Amino acid sequence: MNANGTFREDELVTRKVKVNGQWEARTFPVVGGRLRLAHEQNDNLSLQTEMITWDGQYAVFKCAAVTAKGQFVGYGTANSQRDTKLAESLVELAETRSIARALRFAGFGLEFTGAEEVSHVANNEPEQAQTTGKESRPVFPVNNQSNKPETKFGGNGNGKAGAPNGATVAEGAMPQSWRNGRATQAQCRALYALTKRANYTEEDVGSMLRPLNASTFQDLSREDASSLITYLQTEVAA
Repeated sequence: MNANGTFREDELVTRKVKVNGQWEARTFPVVGGRLRLAHEQNDNLSLQTEMITWDGQYAVFKCAAVTAKGQFVGYGTANSQRDTKLAESLVELAETRSIARALRFAGFGLEFTGAEEVSHVANNEPEQAQTTGKESRPVFPVNNQSNKPETKFGGNGNGKAGAPNGATVAEGAMPQSWRNGRATQAQCRALYALTKRANYTEEDVGSMLRPLNASTFQDLSREDASSLITYLQTEVAA
């Protein structure tokens, strides 16, 4: 049993991530550890997964986990640009990430981002080549500590169409390649599906896009599209 009293040592991996400009070693549990805990602590456990989007390049999965505490929903994504090392298994990766997130929300390793969410960060990569996981770079941080330019997401006053209270996204949160060019077709499909699931009206969508100087999803940059997808997944899962 490891120091956190929950996961076994063989259910943990260590990656270096950048936190406030400094590289730090962080621990991430694999999905198998969460599954073991869920089975051990629940006589009746149900995990139902559903493919939301898949176009050969971008996959979005939903998982509904039913435990003794109730139902918990998590979404997982995988795309050919970020997950190049697992490009032949994007569907499986997105499904695994959705299961890990649903079980995390259910309380199994609640404080830990899943290892599958940082699977694109190799343990033996040079520090300058590594990218950070979600633990160190929240999509909508309350306080931006990175001294990076920020992109504001405006709201329309009804709690939709943008991060609440003018929250921001640090511009350094995405790889450089994602900050160049327009949103991909896969991103546009994912945004369309997520806004429908969140019951966004055309007015809601317009209010979300206007602060980003876009009138349609296709007008978004890849970075803005990716940030919106992550935000909408959180809102849908709430």
